[in-house]
Amino acid sequence: MRRALLAFPFALALACSSTPPEAPSTGPLDAALRASAAEAGVPRDLLVAIASVEGGLDMPAVREVAPEHEVPAAGPLMLRRGRLDTLARGAALSGDTELALRRDTDRALRAGALVLAELGRKTGARADDLASWQAAIEEMSGYADPAHREAYAHRVFATLARGGELEGRDGERIHLAPHEELPFALTVDLSDALRTLGTPDFPGAEWIPTSCTNKCQTNRGGAPIDYVIIHDTEGGWDASVATLQNDPNKSVHYIIGTDGRLAQFIPESYLSWNCGNSFYNARSISIEHVGYATKPFTEKQYAKSAQLVASIAARHGVPIDRKHVIGHDQVPDGGVIAASSPPCPDSPKACTASGKYGGASNHSDPGVWEWATYMPRMGGSAKCTDVTPILNCGWDGKRAFRCVDGKVEVRTCNGPGGCKVMASGVDDQCDALPEEPPPTQTPGAPPPAQMGAPPPSTPAVPPATAEAKQGGGCSMGGAASGSAAWIAGLGAVFARGRRRRPRA
Repeated sequence: MRRALLAFPFALALACSSTPPEAPSTGPLDAALRASAAEAGVPRDLLVAIASVEGGLDMPAVREVAPEHEVPAAGPLMLRRGRLDTLARGAALSGDTELALRRDTDRALRAGALVLAELGRKTGARADDLASWQAAIEEMSGYADPAHREAYAHRVFATLARGGELEGRDGERIHLAPHEELPFALTVDLSDALRTLGTPDFPGAEWIPTSCTNKCQTNRGGAPIDYVIIHDTEGGWDASVATLQNDPNKSVHYIIGTDGRLAQFIPESYLSWNCGNSFYNARSISIEHVGYATKPFTEKQYAKSAQLVASIAARHGVPIDRKHVIGHDQVPDGGVIAASSPPCPDSPKACTASGKYGGASNHSDPGVWEWATYMPRMGGSAKCTDVTPILNCGWDGKRAFRCVDGKVEVRTCNGPGGCKVMASGVDDQCDALPEEPPPTQTPGAPPPAQMGAPPPSTPAVPPATAEAKQGGGCSMGGAASGSAAWIAGLGAVFARGRRRRPRA
């Protein structure tokens, strides 16, 4: 009964969500989805739901990829090297090379549909019954452990049940009709399995069970932990996690998603094969960030990553500076210079161009990572080669930074104009409000209220929406109105029912 009550608000929200208009999609992405589904004999909506969960609907039609990327993901379904190597299988079924699939999104979509169709045939799935694809979806996920495989399938089915207008590449809208016929048990995950898989070193991290066979070592051979190495995955969350959980010859300690989701693969005491340099592998803790070296990372990623690094530094005595918190692009290539050489002190562009850094495969990640906004969060600072002498806006338009007299200057652009990008070679314009002096306080008087906060005696109540005022929809706004009051009443009924039960 308790699980049913906990799941009830979600079910109500699912039932009350506005049904999108029946407007067929007509763009090139939808045409590719329909063509791939028809050729392979799989439901088109299932392809859309998987691509939505993977974050692959907005993948460009053609991509520039490097063979050495940690996560060689391909297409909207993110074919990858999970427990089932869907990238290799997709290449075999489609007749394309793996590199071609990674570069051409529509060809990779076709290959992914063929892989899904093959799994459907093996597991008894039917084209007219979405629920019958559960086993195929779980296998397609590539996760090694049952808990993550089942959770992945629940997310796909929840997307199918909800439906909606989804954003695809180049602004194309992809219509997904809600599938209310799906069993409730498929669309909601009531299991606690993900929270009981292991004990992470950083409280709150999700545990990803990972074998060290051909991937890592269970001890560091007495080497101290001197570095934290920052990476990016070049793929979405599921593709990245499934790959790093299973793909041989590569491993990492942590991964952080674009929404701040944090997971740990192996204990910090283990040696991960993360940077193509045995000296640095033995002395580092590695953190992957879901995303791409050419696209901005998110505020939630920077915030969670800074919390994690601060914790690692405190527990292992790692200095919070750019000689010890480094990017993969700063790791020496032991085949060119001594493996124990210091990290590259130059700009990311210069480190990559030198051919001496980035580990054995000269990786360039994390790319556009903003060290000047990241390091101060932990009490450190960037190095001058992380920025330029010209004032440049940060990715979110709220900060600007440059190098002045050998130090990194960070400005907060909190004025109405934010940060405005100017022509190349000219300082960007940072609109900064003047700093206000702190308010004075009369001795013995209570502290002044925080600006924008309600008085202590007045509870902050969100205003009812116009929809709630009109009595329509399923708004949860307002004190005890509409569905919120109904849920509260239902809870009271269950509570009274429990009180009337005789004690054992």
